Amino acid sequence: MSAVFAWGFGFYAHGIYLVELQRQHGWSTGFISSVVTAHYVLGAFLLPRIAEAIGRFGPRAVFLTGLSITTASLLLLPSVTEPWQLVALYIVMAPGWNATSVAPIAATVGQWFDRKRGLALNLALSGATVAGLAVTPVLLAAIPRLGFADAERLLVAIGIVLAAGSVALFVRKGPLSPKPATVRTHRLAPMRQWHFWSISAPFAFVLLSQVGFLTHLVPLVTARSEGGGPSIDPALAVGINAVTALVGRLLLGLVIDRLEPRRASAICFLVQVGAIAVLAWAQAPLLVYGACAVYGLSVGNNITLSPMIVQREYTPDQFPAIVALSTAVVQTLYAFGPGLLGILRDLSGGYGLPLFLCMALNIAAAALILGRPRRPVRPA
Repeated sequence: MSAVFAWGFGFYAHGIYLVELQRQHGWSTGFISSVVTAHYVLGAFLLPRIAEAIGRFGPRAVFLTGLSITTASLLLLPSVTEPWQLVALYIVMAPGWNATSVAPIAATVGQWFDRKRGLALNLALSGATVAGLAVTPVLLAAIPRLGFADAERLLVAIGIVLAAGSVALFVRKGPLSPKPATVRTHRLAPMRQWHFWSISAPFAFVLLSQVGFLTHLVPLVTARSEGGGPSIDPALAVGINAVTALVGRLLLGLVIDRLEPRRASAICFLVQVGAIAVLAWAQAPLLVYGACAVYGLSVGNNITLSPMIVQREYTPDQFPAIVALSTAVVQTLYAFGPGLLGILRDLSGGYGLPLFLCMALNIAAAALILGRPRRPVRPA
């Protein structure tokens, strides 16, 4: 439930916030997207500290704190009237997102599972996919009936009750929990090794593409309809993407512990290239929906596969710190996805150039991920 809340309101819904804030205040796509970028960058610097906090205070305290911070920021979001207020809210929300997303979820799962960690992590992060299926379409459907402010606040209130309640009841320290000293030792040392970058750099590229694409999916689809083309439902496009993301994640989760994760990652990256290529020119609703479906097949897996490679190639006591540091590096770069695509869209007058950039980043990521180190720390 923490993943559902975090990705539902702190990831997928950014595209909705972008559209609604544009309608209310006339702020540019580039400005709002850049605020989202700054939010992700700031949060990335906090990730190593969050890993330490999990080791010291336990995952439950960290999750509940992150959920509280995120909720307070989201309840205030519809009330912003000035650009500086939006910036301030996203700054406050940054630690909340990072205390409830990939790194803490992976660290928590790592305290309970070792041999079946791939399946366990895939199931835990399925909440991220469910978020795209449940939160975004429901919010899009509720806004015309209740208005943006009431719809967003109502769903956030429901979400925090479910998420905080499930965390309070079920999240605990596990038997594989590392000592706090282990998490703090040599926090930045892996950044001097190619092994670390052979994992982090490809996922940074592909998630720069993916986060930017998903943040702009609603305005991208909306622009197709408003430009005089056939009517395309953005809620349906997002929903289809989320359904296939869940299907793809669950299917891969059943076999991920038996696959070579670097090769699986390269395939996922290239699948998205094909889907984006179709979206770059398609106008027919069926083609757009089909491309969203194909793209979604690898969305969730691109989040899960990085920790899986870390698990295969690093020792268990290194896992939480390496995942947190790698996630921080990846997030620092992918944070620029929404802002970069927004600026390119404003400069070029459309989404053709941003989509071309997404394809180029995925191709580069597929090539890099296959460049495995000669001597992995922990053989697969």
